[in-house]
Amino acid sequence: MVEVIQYYNVRFYLLLKDERERRWFSFLEERIMAGERMVMKDIYGWCASHGVRYWTRFCYRRDFPVTANLWNFYSYLRGKIDMGRAGREAADV
Repeated sequence: MVEVIQYYNVRFYLLLKDERERRWFSFLEERIMAGERMVMKDIYGWCASHGVRYWTRFCYRRDFPVTANLWNFYSYLRGKIDMGRAGREAADV
């Protein structure tokens, strides 16, 4: 089962394999719906700490100014680089 989290211009596609991962996702979803402030790094970290496979996609939003889309794309790329670096460092341990 695939669930989607939209964070500004970025969509997180979470691949939930079993009932346990669906339950974990429902807790995350409740936190988000309750208004808990999360940034992209928190979502990346949540997926990594729970062992949930995911992929991301940047989506240009016409309702945002060009400068906001550029900044969000830069943040998206930085997040991917940082999470890739964190994954390699964890593998080295």
